[in-house]
Amino acid sequence: MRDIGADYYVSNCYKWFCAPKGSGLLYVAKPLQSSIRPLVISHGFGSGFCGEFSWTGARDYTPILALHAVLDFWHHYDVKKIRSYISETARNGAHILQQSWKTGLLSNEDLFGPMFLVELPSGVLSGRDKHSYDDAELVQDRLHNDFHIEVPVKAIQDRLYVRISAHIYNETADYHVLANAVQRMVLENNL
Repeated sequence: MRDIGADYYVSNCYKWFCAPKGSGLLYVAKPLQSSIRPLVISHGFGSGFCGEFSWTGARDYTPILALHAVLDFWHHYDVKKIRSYISETARNGAHILQQSWKTGLLSNEDLFGPMFLVELPSGVLSGRDKHSYDDAELVQDRLHNDFHIEVPVKAIQDRLYVRISAHIYNETADYHVLANAVQRMVLENNL
């Protein structure tokens, strides 16, 4: 945190860091720690920054206690290699979807890292030229319920996009499955 000059930094640890759900981190630069208090006051009240945030009530601390194993994992593997893999996998996935659906990205490819917004083809929902949040929910629910695919669908400027991402457990085949599911939805809507 000192390297980036952060005064404050907040993150979950369960997504990109692969830690158990319920774990997160809060970094506050030392000179600013006295200005931050937890929302839940417990027995650590008045004992300083770490004491006040460490044990905030009767909750399950297992995710936090498992963080050392997660840190060991990330220290063991080459983080740069992992970042390169997930960025390349997401980029390849975006290309697969664009080629399959004959659509584009929301923005320039260089602005994305391991996440992309790829436009869905126009026939994914029949009879609509402009799409709303409700339409995005319909498509997302259909992908989940009928194809067992979990992917966010967003309505942006009346168009629908999938927000794909990649991590160490993803592979190119995952994006072919999504491409084929959406093509099937378009085909079924045009029958």
